[in-house]
Amino acid sequence: MSSRQRLTMLALAAGIAVIAVVLIVVISPGSGSDNPKGGPATVTVKDAKPVGGVQELKWKKGQTIDLTVKSDTADEVHFHGYDVHKDVKAGGTVNFRIPATIDGKFIVELEDHKQTLAEVEVTP
Repeated sequence: MSSRQRLTMLALAAGIAVIAVVLIVVISPGSGSDNPKGGPATVTVKDAKPVGGVQELKWKKGQTIDLTVKSDTADEVHFHGYDVHKDVKAGGTVNFRIPATIDGKFIVELEDHKQTLAEVEVTP
């Protein structure tokens, strides 16, 4: 194999690798999070389950957790770890605006239905 053929093969392999990485980044589903920079997030509940599955949300310690739950199901929404409870009516909305002062992983659930809606991570 000549030098020119080797360089052509290397360039072709590099091009294929770049295309593969771009496709993985564009096609792969993310964490389900609508708060990639720790901004506001909303979880929509239908038939006592989170639409799109359990949301993985992240904030940094010192930010304000801003989480809205829109639910077609009446229940108590419990933000574990921060131990905040709010009642939501069927067709209603509740909002949690909490200073992110405790780092760790916490769940937000429909308490009576024992259904996890979100997994919240607060990083140092």
